[in-house]
Amino acid sequence: MSPDTIHFFEELAVNNNREWFMANKSRYNAIREEFIDLTAQIIDELSPLDPSIGHPDAKKCLYRIYRDLRFTQDKRPYKTHISFFLSSYGIKRSGEAGYYLQIGLEDYGLTGNCTLGGGIFMPDKDKLAAIRQEIFYNTDQFLAIRNDKQYKKYFGDGYFTTKILSRAPKGYPNDWEHVDLLKYNDYCTMHEVPNDILLSDKFKDYVMKVFRASVPLNRFILQATDQQ
Repeated sequence: MSPDTIHFFEELAVNNNREWFMANKSRYNAIREEFIDLTAQIIDELSPLDPSIGHPDAKKCLYRIYRDLRFTQDKRPYKTHISFFLSSYGIKRSGEAGYYLQIGLEDYGLTGNCTLGGGIFMPDKDKLAAIRQEIFYNTDQFLAIRNDKQYKKYFGDGYFTTKILSRAPKGYPNDWEHVDLLKYNDYCTMHEVPNDILLSDKFKDYVMKVFRASVPLNRFILQATDQQ
């Protein structure tokens, strides 16, 4: 990505208003076009590995830069990052399995200038129950995913989640040896990309390595929710 990507969002954070944004919109448009091209390349490479994402229009996978101000006291009009979500069956919303990439400033609880990963964030109660049940009944398969060398390299042992339960979910034994695997409200992998990679010609290939490491988890989630 162009070095101006980070500079633009740093300046936007200080000048988060319509006047500044409109005066610098050509810079944002250049960043957006580069990001669309990156998204299209990743779709082409990732679709054969995870056919569930299909071949969507790259533009439609991007999130808008405009913040939703309806239910917040924070009235800053613009996000300080650019992002996409490649989701199973083309449903671009939380609660679906997919692959997420965010570039800009630390935002939405994510750290660093670039974060990406896969899995599922904020699934509804039925999908969450199905994932937990699949983990309980197919523990060896789930552990094999988590213990894979590439998976552990990029994601470690935890998940990006809204909540971790203190006890086993209802219906599961609290003394089960792998009970901690059931306590997450989200099964979302996240990895922070070093800045020297983000600003190099190795960036796209690096992104693909991380997404490949998350493919087995996404397949497991789709298997759990009967979407394969």
